[in-house]
This record gives sequence, structure tokens and C-alpha cells, in this order.
Amino acid sequence: MKRIIYAIMLLMAIVSCNKEDDIDDIFVGRNWKLSYIQEGNIRRNSNKDYSILFQENTFEATLPGGKNIKGNWRANGETRSFNCANVKASGSLRGDTIAEKMLQILTKAQNYAGDENYLQIKEQHNVYIQFHNR
Repeated sequence: MKRIIYAIMLLMAIVSCNKEDDIDDIFVGRNWKLSYIQEGNIRRNSNKDYSILFQENTFEATLPGGKNIKGNWRANGETRSFNCANVKASGSLRGDTIAEKMLQILTKAQNYAGDENYLQIKEQHNVYIQFHNR
């Protein structure tokens, strides 16, 4: 009887140690709204509408003025690594500091943090875009 109890406890411990994120649940089909951009001690936010929609392996960030940033993305739920490829803006982002920073961070993204309620796309530990669920 003791062996059965120990086996059940061991199985429960193993199952509870699985800390891998469900990538599809966090990213795929979610339309995230920009909360702010953190760059060291500087936090930039805007009253304009910036958002990002992740599909199976592509994303589109919608920016004010009908512009966008598109590309491909890949994430690993175990290591929480995140990177983008083929990142391109639909036009010049000059003069829009938020859009310029989004482009920079998405191009250089290394990892992510978050769940179904908030998402950070990180270039570095203290340089990231923070989104919240719409």
C-alpha cells in the first residue's frame, strides 16, 4: 500500500513540475493591445491604438494611420524563447517613436513572458513590449 501511495505522490510531483507554456493558448488567434514599451527606466505608452495579432506562424501589428508591421514568429514554451523573422513595416515609421520601438524589439526579440492576460515580448531583460488581452 505504501508503494502505491509513493508512486501516486511521485506521479503528481512529476506532473506538477511541467512548467511548459501552451504556446497556442498564449499566442495563436489572440489580438493583444499595447500597454507600454519598457526601455530601461523609460516607459513609453500612448493613447493611440497599437495591437498585434498572432496567427499560426505569422503576426501583424496594427499601427495608427493604417500602417502595420508583419513577420513570422516562433516560440518555445519550455525555454520561453521567442524570435521573429522577415519583420517588415508597411511604410515609414519615422516620427512614431512607439512604432519604431515595436519594430526594433520585434526584430531583435529573444524571449517572452506572460499568459492569457498579459504578454511581454523581450529584446533584453529590461527592454520589452508589454501587451494586455483585449
